[in-house]
Amino acid sequence: MSKKKERNPEAVGFKECFGVTALSTTGGIAAIFMSTMFMQYMTDYAGLGAWGATLATILLLVARIFDAVDDPIQGFIMDNGKIGKHGKYKPFFMISIIFTAIGTICLYSMPAGVAKSPVLVTVWVIFFYLLYDIGTSFNNGNLLYRTMTDDVNERAKLVIGPRLWVMVLGMIGAGMTAIAVSIYQVVGSYNTAFMILALVAVAISAVISIVGWFMVKEKHIVAQEEDEKVKLSDFFELFKVNKAMVIHFVKNIFAGFIWTLLFATPVYYIKWGFCADLTTGQVDMGKFGMYSLIVSLMMMLPLLLGSFIAGPLMKKLGSPIRLTRLLLLLQAIGGGILFFAQITGILSKNPWLFFLGMFIMALAIGTDFVPQSTVEMEIMDYTIYKTGKDRSALTGVLNKFLEKAQTALSSALVGAILIVIGYQVDSVTGDYAGDLANMPAMLNWFIVIMGLTPCILGVVSCFIYKFYPITNEVRADMRKYLEEHNTEQK
Repeated sequence: MSKKKERNPEAVGFKECFGVTALSTTGGIAAIFMSTMFMQYMTDYAGLGAWGATLATILLLVARIFDAVDDPIQGFIMDNGKIGKHGKYKPFFMISIIFTAIGTICLYSMPAGVAKSPVLVTVWVIFFYLLYDIGTSFNNGNLLYRTMTDDVNERAKLVIGPRLWVMVLGMIGAGMTAIAVSIYQVVGSYNTAFMILALVAVAISAVISIVGWFMVKEKHIVAQEEDEKVKLSDFFELFKVNKAMVIHFVKNIFAGFIWTLLFATPVYYIKWGFCADLTTGQVDMGKFGMYSLIVSLMMMLPLLLGSFIAGPLMKKLGSPIRLTRLLLLLQAIGGGILFFAQITGILSKNPWLFFLGMFIMALAIGTDFVPQSTVEMEIMDYTIYKTGKDRSALTGVLNKFLEKAQTALSSALVGAILIVIGYQVDSVTGDYAGDLANMPAMLNWFIVIMGLTPCILGVVSCFIYKFYPITNEVRADMRKYLEEHNTEQK
């Protein structure tokens, strides 16, 4: 008789995969509102006029200064968390759900009385944006996945579920503008339409995330002595002992902007480049809704496809770093296509070329997510391996801060361009009310942001990753060390 194959004790089942997937819902929905819609809401539909662009730009920059202090503090708090019945890091995900949901809903639900006062508007937006921001800092899925299983392949399973779900949410979110237009037909105000949309979408997502929260469990947490409290010096020690973290961070300084810059301008470009009559400023909102849907799908579908092909490609190439370097070059090619088409005048007459360039970049970015998540978890393991201390949250602080800073700076860059040209849109009709002579230059700058700049960043990032220090031999030693020091959670 053949022996029954032993079950992998580190295997994750449907419950765990479904749980982490559901848990990601609030973050996914909030990201749609805050990364692709917030700047346009503030400038076009909040009824704030020119102050909307100024406030949003200043806010996004100031918030990153806040993050420079807040993110390390939140990392200290999480690493100092007591190991209780819900684990060590899991309780912070509940805080994340609550803060993120409230912050996002309130940013899109500004009372009319508040909107009339620049001072009250400023206080309202800053308070709820920072609440949202704190919530996102507590949401680092890799922290949770790393403690749920020690098996690298099983960790990859946990990564893929939330990734695919966020992509599905993105495809649903691709119709957000069209939904807002439909609500506008009923309520007669884009301001009110966005408020209703945010309230319903985010509230439902919070309920789903809470259900997922109850379905996940941390299993492996490295035991720490009572006197091993997290100290400020631990954060600086990481720069000395964790070269992998430093190289990864430096690479992300450049590569992380590719994603955020790609998302920063397409809605503006398709609205004024393909859907507006630049002699009158009038926008075909039906066409704009359709093109918004198409451009989102052309980005989200390749991101979804990339999640499926990442594993086989990584296995074939034998290294997540090798795959990432190849994908960075592909991102550079996509950005180059967009820029070349714009400067030659081809792009304005061929929307499909715009979609193609974005598709290439999005496919490379989507494929890169799985190997990059694997790298980030092994960098957390590497900290424990080199120091004997679990400082996983602190290890991820730099990249978490950088991710939010890049998103904000990308949006702020767009805001700066809008301020310079005197960008002004009628918040009721959505038509342009500023100087139309400035529109061609604005479109050129948008393609510099999402085309030329990512092209350069991709090449630089590929070169930096040549110096990543973790080899297959080091990985084997890390696994052995962690197996000896992990504490099994009941």
